[in-house]
Amino acid sequence: MKDKKVIFHIGFNTFEFDFVFINKNLEPQRLKKEWIDYRMDVFMKHTYKSLINQTNQSFTAVINYVKSSENLIFEALSKYPKLAENIIFTCEGEKVIKNLISDYEYLYMVRLDSDDMYHPSFVQQLIDFDDNSVQCIINQEGYVYDINEDKLGLWYALSPPFYTHIYKVDEYLKGYRHKLEGGHLGAINLNHKILQKGNFMVIIHGGNTSTTFSNHNCTKSVIDDKSLKQQILNEFNIN
Repeated sequence: MKDKKVIFHIGFNTFEFDFVFINKNLEPQRLKKEWIDYRMDVFMKHTYKSLINQTNQSFTAVINYVKSSENLIFEALSKYPKLAENIIFTCEGEKVIKNLISDYEYLYMVRLDSDDMYHPSFVQQLIDFDDNSVQCIINQEGYVYDINEDKLGLWYALSPPFYTHIYKVDEYLKGYRHKLEGGHLGAINLNHKILQKGNFMVIIHGGNTSTTFSNHNCTKSVIDDKSLKQQILNEFNIN
């Protein structure tokens, strides 16, 4: 049996953020062509790029969409080059994941939003990680980049939405899941280890529903040094 399977689990338009629009007296958009086309463009320019630029490609990215939006999803995808074989759009994410992990001992389930990025070395860091006794790997430090304002900042949170759950495959297949009390904030309460490297990039693109450049005091400081800023953007392959 193989040691570990790394899977990026990404929700494309499955997350129920409708309340954000309702609170603003707007009609929910995530199933509409305009929203899907816009989000696909952001995904391709940033999230997809961060996946195909991983130095170690021994992972699978499973991107979930709502079944009723399938035609619009594939219409949007048709405007771009064919997806890499290890990047899958599906409305049956759980079924796909179970098939992918059947020959492995451990599952490393990476959480990632469809408009954010991980450092190109991230998968290799997970492959090298050697403590399968913990439940969760947390990335507390990273960056935030406003693509419209060309503004880069340091980003920190005690328990951010950039974590990897570790499961024994046999337990996962039997239905066991780690419980996160209070959503992402609960990751820190699991048995965890923290990766110290600035591993993620939050992308602010103007269509975010709940994230801003200075969201929740997570942005520690703006990076004004032009040389350092360009170095960091280059590391993440952001042009």
